[in-house]
Amino acid sequence: MDKEKALEKIKKCLALSQSANEHEAAQALKQAQALMRQHGISDAEVALSDIREHSCAGRTAAKMPGWQAMLANTVAGAFGCGWYLGGDWREPRIRYYGVDNKAELAAYAYDVLLRQVKAARKDYMATVLKRVRLAKNKTYRADEFCKGWILGVQRKVGKFANGEREQALLQQFGDNLGLNQTKTRESTPGGHAKQAGNLDRFLGHEKGKHAQLHHAMGGEDLKRLGAT
Repeated sequence: MDKEKALEKIKKCLALSQSANEHEAAQALKQAQALMRQHGISDAEVALSDIREHSCAGRTAAKMPGWQAMLANTVAGAFGCGWYLGGDWREPRIRYYGVDNKAELAAYAYDVLLRQVKAARKDYMATVLKRVRLAKNKTYRADEFCKGWILGVQRKVGKFANGEREQALLQQFGDNLGLNQTKTRESTPGGHAKQAGNLDRFLGHEKGKHAQLHHAMGGEDLKRLGAT
């Protein structure tokens, strides 16, 4: 029996140890403890085995735009997850981690929202920003639009409040990964672009309020996210 299978069996035994039948509960607990000793599995490892990871579909830059990290944080907060930039340097991907299926749902939501904000950004650059000549100014203003869009999503989805145990597990899991702070990049505007960015954020916010999450998510997940 490998360690992963042993963990699953231990968890089943621990669940049975909560039985109202005292004899059955005692036997299940005894079996769980024996398996833990046999495979060198600690209480902390059993608890952390509740955490699952899931990668987002799309690749990202090792030094992603600030607005993209902002979206990753928004989704993590909505689902009560953590995230980090995983994979190797050639194909870095955002990876979410959370209890049960939360990481999978978060990765799905991120992919859906990323497609939408990129489409909105492309349209905004082709219309509102089409006469902006300096590339750095156009990029800056498009980035500000994206930040506003994500703020609109934040107002819509809110933040999921984890219980103390779940929050402690996420903290421990993240600590075990030994993560460094994700590096981001920001555009530096010139001229009046910084002032114009205020309007870009406002217009992005109005668009972001209409973001959609659909398909492959349960009704309760959609309800909590405010998606239709």
